[in-house]
Amino acid sequence: MPYRLRIGESVQDGIRRVLSEQIERSLEEFADPNLDQAYKVHQVRMRCKKIRAALRLVRGALGNTYSKENAWYRDAARRISDVRNTEAMIETYDALAKHFVDHADKRSMQHIRRRLETRKNALIEDTDRIDKLLQNFESTMVAGKKRVASLSIEVDGYGVALDGMCKTYSRARTAMDAACDNPTPETFHEWRKWVKYHGYHMCLLREAWPVVARARRDEANRLGELLGDHHNLCILRAWVLNDRASIAKGKVLKTFITLVEKRIAQIERESKPLGRRLFAEKPKYLARRFAIYLEDNGV
Repeated sequence: MPYRLRIGESVQDGIRRVLSEQIERSLEEFADPNLDQAYKVHQVRMRCKKIRAALRLVRGALGNTYSKENAWYRDAARRISDVRNTEAMIETYDALAKHFVDHADKRSMQHIRRRLETRKNALIEDTDRIDKLLQNFESTMVAGKKRVASLSIEVDGYGVALDGMCKTYSRARTAMDAACDNPTPETFHEWRKWVKYHGYHMCLLREAWPVVARARRDEANRLGELLGDHHNLCILRAWVLNDRASIAKGKVLKTFITLVEKRIAQIERESKPLGRRLFAEKPKYLARRFAIYLEDNGV
């Protein structure tokens, strides 16, 4: 089922349904023998993020339950993150090489990619460890699903959801200002986190006015992808610089790092105007507009 709250259902019923669906889909993906392991991990980590976004939307009505449930899915995703991160670094290298196809000597920098592949293969070959990680993740999701039915969000109307949307949007604006004023890997990563939350909240609330919500979701996804590339490039740069076993030294290493930093700077220039448009209005005005959309739908 689509990741959204339905007009006509209570917030409690909608959130419970969304959480259950995401957990069920993650378990189905784990059990699918046709899916590549790295893809499985990517998918189920994404579902944990969706679950956490849904919880954050109604945080005001969850009390202490929010912290417990949020930490449950956050930690579950973190425990399998290295399985995905090694693949992401190779994808980041390939995207960088493609972006600078006319500026890079692929042959001279191929050793860097081979080192990334060696790192990935070493992780994948440790099948006992990975199997245990995945089994623990599956158990975590099964246990989480059992608690969904008792999740209490006893509120009237969508006020708590609008409040959650507004607070997340406000955090995204604050993080954007911090990243623009002080562009560092940390400030851009923090901005990305809140942009992703906003995009998920637009998915959840898109039936309020689908055209508007989908447009905001699409722009948030576009910005989130840029910021995700920024984060991956920063991680790749740090890994290459700290890889003591690498034979990429001197001019080759300098050229590679220069390309990484050039692409990071390009992403920072592209993301700022996109962010300013997406987060142009004050949070209270965005919440007011969505309240009107919902009211017109009889909510």
